[in-house]
Amino acid sequence: MTAETGPSQLLVSAQWLRAISQGFRALDLNPQALLSEAEIRLSELEQTDGRIDLARTLKLWNAAAAASEGSLGLQLGDYLTPLHFPLLAINLMHSQNLIDALMTAERYSSVISEGGRFALSEKDDLMTLTYLPADPSFNRHQIDTVLLLVKRFGEWLYCRSVPPRKVTLGFTVSDADKEDYERAYQCSPEFGAASHSLVYESHWFRQPLPGGEPALESMHQALLEEQLQRVRQPEVMVRVARCLQEAVHLDTDREQIAALLCMSVSTLQRKLSEAGTSFQQLLDTERERRAKQLLSATRVPITEISALLGFADSSAFSKAFRRWQGMSPLQYRQSL
Repeated sequence: MTAETGPSQLLVSAQWLRAISQGFRALDLNPQALLSEAEIRLSELEQTDGRIDLARTLKLWNAAAAASEGSLGLQLGDYLTPLHFPLLAINLMHSQNLIDALMTAERYSSVISEGGRFALSEKDDLMTLTYLPADPSFNRHQIDTVLLLVKRFGEWLYCRSVPPRKVTLGFTVSDADKEDYERAYQCSPEFGAASHSLVYESHWFRQPLPGGEPALESMHQALLEEQLQRVRQPEVMVRVARCLQEAVHLDTDREQIAALLCMSVSTLQRKLSEAGTSFQQLLDTERERRAKQLLSATRVPITEISALLGFADSSAFSKAFRRWQGMSPLQYRQSL
């Protein structure tokens, strides 16, 4: 990992942190106190497409480990299910086999987290799935949670339990904890290994999966692709666009949006400039999207649409719409 991609640059989805926070609560930990210790605001987790830097995510895990007893990662791995990540789960369900599912998961993994990735290798009829954390300071609880969640995803896709032939873990635990690991992984892990891996018989990875609906596959993939594209955009662009999409009307300005995002106007403008855009560009994009929707799907008068979009009058709206679509709002509505 280079300086350019250190833990402060890598991002984790708010969805992932919401899921593990629910797990903390289920294990009688105080998620609000842990989030506060990690300097993560609740408002950040409430953002639909919110992203938290990996550095603070690591602080959250370390705080949770210090506040818990026993094998926190094993307990979280037992708590979390594919249904905590419904869009990814539905897309994996359409896969032909587990290799296909892993390729899909690898493509869209950044939707959930940039904190790690998986590598797949095969030898002597055994398939090894190795987890590669993006930062060496990951504690064992993070690794256990991820490995067990991946194991559960595979079993959910196959609709049956599939015990690994072998598990290797790059850390050590006390003898008292080893029984918990055997129960969780359904085998005796090899501790102090060179990698964090799940090893299965290769034939499991090539067997056809029983789920999936071809008629819905393209629709679900389009939704996940859209989410991936949002993730690849600079975070501030996604957050401003989401605020504008959720606004009842677009009679808003930089000051209001900056306040919603808990930053100054100058900071907002600077971050948008660094992302290659501006508040006005994002506002125009949302105005155009909403204008086309209202003109095509409703009979709302153009004067009212103009007001909903935050224009001073209908002539200003018409001028802007001609710039977007090359025709007036009335001509656009009539063409439909």
